[in-house]
Amino acid sequence: MSSIVIDLQNEITASECDVVKILRRAHVIAVKLSLKEFDQWISYELNGYPNQDTCPDYRKVRGVLKAFNPYHGWIPTLIPDGELEKMICEKRVPNSISEIITLCKTAENGLISEFSGEQLELFNRMFDSPLPMRYALHISGASVMDIVEKVKNTILEWTLKLEEEGVLGEGMRFSDEEKQTAKNLPQTVNNYYGATNVINGPSEGMQIVSGNENVTFSYDKASTAVSEIETAISQEPLQIEDKDAALEMLSEIRDKISQEKKPSVIKALLVGLKDFLINAGGSLAAGLIQAKIQGLF
Repeated sequence: MSSIVIDLQNEITASECDVVKILRRAHVIAVKLSLKEFDQWISYELNGYPNQDTCPDYRKVRGVLKAFNPYHGWIPTLIPDGELEKMICEKRVPNSISEIITLCKTAENGLISEFSGEQLELFNRMFDSPLPMRYALHISGASVMDIVEKVKNTILEWTLKLEEEGVLGEGMRFSDEEKQTAKNLPQTVNNYYGATNVINGPSEGMQIVSGNENVTFSYDKASTAVSEIETAISQEPLQIEDKDAALEMLSEIRDKISQEKKPSVIKALLVGLKDFLINAGGSLAAGLIQAKIQGLF
């Protein structure tokens, strides 16, 4: 007679593994073995977590806070305080596993997490924006999909531990001895998924957003970017001497591009200009430079 535990292992390791289906099968096993704590985790994965505080560590992802500029689209913000950046950009994802899969399938290059009106007002004050702006946390779809892989790994490790202790089941039934053995196994989920790193790459309100990935350096695109940066600098409310210095630095970058110097040299100069603008108070132009750096290199 077949074993429900072994059958689940085979399903998890199959190339076309349906994570929702294996969670439901794991739910059947957990209920039959009276593993209430582990089954609670399964229920949360299937139906969503009550809030971010109840999410396991593997559901924590890190995004990039961006502001919507009507002239340049989404541009990264610059948060000089590391702890504040961590507080804003790290989120735990409470959505059900099926919602995560659907969102990642429909998103082309990434996801965004919207903020409340109160939070947007706070960001506008924090960045001293002359006009109210829209802010959102941009997260790569791949980093969110890693949550799905962590769930698969957790169930697989759990079934392997059950097998190791002789808890296999015959068909859909377990013996009293198997049930007692299973109760002595760890039920806390972090015993199974192992160490977790925060992945750069949302929580409630995830939506589709486009982005650029795997970009090959182009001198023509770099030249166009310099022109856009020049316009942005000209529009910044900088001191005259700071604006002149920034434009002079930009002129040097334009020369390096025309000479087709190494991309690393051009990138270093752009980073230097960005840092100068941050210190001078040109945050939007600095944000645009950061966005161009990410798109060019």
